Amino acid sequence: MAELEHLGGKRAESARARRAEQLRRWRGSLTEQEPADRPGAGRPPQTRRGGPRVRFEDGAVFLAACSSGDTDEVRRLLARGADVDTANVDGLTALHQACIDENLDMVKFLVENGASVNQQDNEGWTPLHAAASCGYLNIAEYFINHGASVGIVNSEGEVPSDLAEEPAVKDLLLEHVRKQGVDLEQSRKEEEQQMLQDARQWLNRGKIEDVRQPRSGATALHVAAAKGYSEVLRLLIQAGYELNVQDHDGWTPLHAAAHWGVREACSILAEALCDMDARNKLGQTPFDVADEGLVGHLETLQKKQSVLRSEKETRNKLIESDLNSKLQSGLFKNKEKILYEEETPKSRETEEEGKESSSSSSEEEGEDQASESETEKEAGDAETLHPPSAGGHCSSEGRAVP
Repeated sequence: MAELEHLGGKRAESARARRAEQLRRWRGSLTEQEPADRPGAGRPPQTRRGGPRVRFEDGAVFLAACSSGDTDEVRRLLARGADVDTANVDGLTALHQACIDENLDMVKFLVENGASVNQQDNEGWTPLHAAASCGYLNIAEYFINHGASVGIVNSEGEVPSDLAEEPAVKDLLLEHVRKQGVDLEQSRKEEEQQMLQDARQWLNRGKIEDVRQPRSGATALHVAAAKGYSEVLRLLIQAGYELNVQDHDGWTPLHAAAHWGVREACSILAEALCDMDARNKLGQTPFDVADEGLVGHLETLQKKQSVLRSEKETRNKLIESDLNSKLQSGLFKNKEKILYEEETPKSRETEEEGKESSSSSSEEEGEDQASESETEKEAGDAETLHPPSAGGHCSSEGRAVP
């Protein structure tokens, strides 16, 4: 039991350290330094004492107040309109922070003021995931009693009970899995199945209708790469999704796949010829953010990609050459066809003239022959009427003259 408590303490310490680092980075990214000298409208520059002024965004102030446990300040900020579900750049809310800090009073205060018990951070963790991971039984029980889902899946396909190492916490979560009638396997597959359906529709329609995640700017391609949804990834690529699309931090899908150690997703993206040297807003390539065990695989993929690019270029040149050859051949054929079409009418005219001439000659010959025939017939008729005598001429009286 002491060993389990030690492990739970180490996990909580690790979670708090990670959270502190995230808050530090976020606060740094949301500060604005105003210059000491700002020109006024029609007035000479004024010098403000004390150097540059640092102004924090309301969200950073709210999260800091929650982290310090100052409920009066938190209540005041909420009255001024602060969003109780304000999240930092990593998607962590004040409720996540209170849970990691094992501050049950702040947890209750935030939930009573409308904080979402099922809010997910950028890694898909809900506050219940955090409570389960840290082994905080009382906080986990409070969340469940206030509507927390035991079937929400994080980016690594884990539900809260998968993260629970404390027997009491795991038993509690599994008991409510049964009570809520949650099919954990179906829960793990639900997102992938929905994405498969969307990807098929986009492919069939020839139009991608993806909506980026508002907080992170992640696309369906980022999600599929990070979670290892290989079939979804292939369909999205086939549908024409931009391989090197970047989220708000400049991460490409390959950054996501490399960071989460998804080997097959890295292979699919590399073989589709994504940019393996793309840099995010911090100047990091996928190699820089990759899981340690995946760096060697990425290096192998980069060499393979170089060969694939070379083969593609060669293939494209051959296709282009063949196309040019066919085009030239087609031009010659078209030219011959044009010449043929120009010559054909002339030939037809000549033939028609020849036919007309021949026809005219035939008609004339026919007429001559008909004329000769008529002449011969008339002569024949005359001979019949006046046949020649054998001994001399006939007299008018019909007697023979010696």
